[in-house]
Amino acid sequence: MKINSTEIKNLEPMKTIAVSHIGEYSGICGAFEKLAAWAEANKLWAACPKMAGVYHDDPKHTPVDKLRSQACLENISGIEPGEGMQHYTINGGKYFVMQVEVTMPEYGEAWQKAYAAFNEKGYDYGTGDHYELYVSCVGDTQDADAPWIVELCIPVK
Repeated sequence: MKINSTEIKNLEPMKTIAVSHIGEYSGICGAFEKLAAWAEANKLWAACPKMAGVYHDDPKHTPVDKLRSQACLENISGIEPGEGMQHYTINGGKYFVMQVEVTMPEYGEAWQKAYAAFNEKGYDYGTGDHYELYVSCVGDTQDADAPWIVELCIPVK
């Protein structure tokens, strides 16, 4: 895992199409696969929509089987969601953003480092979404071990 940068940013809200996931956060892969297949079938990739993972619960205080998350695809085209999907707007506002380069097994560690840096700087948590925004893949997107450049976004009060 590599930390590229940390900064405070004002982020715009992002309208998305989302697939919900309940359970361990690492299990959200199936929701992303469903969303990606739907985007492919609807020829949405040509517009280069952003993808994000939104995490609604603190795993330290919520049982694993109750953790709520969403795989999101930016809704650039205004298309209606497919079956089992819904519209979801990721909150905008003031965010602490840590850009990292990670492989799949390193996401948990990356989030731990982001929260540690957030707390070390003395920031107060805002009420917005906690999410990861996928910037780009460093390598073959079909390779499960390829590192991704990801922005971990934590709302600031």
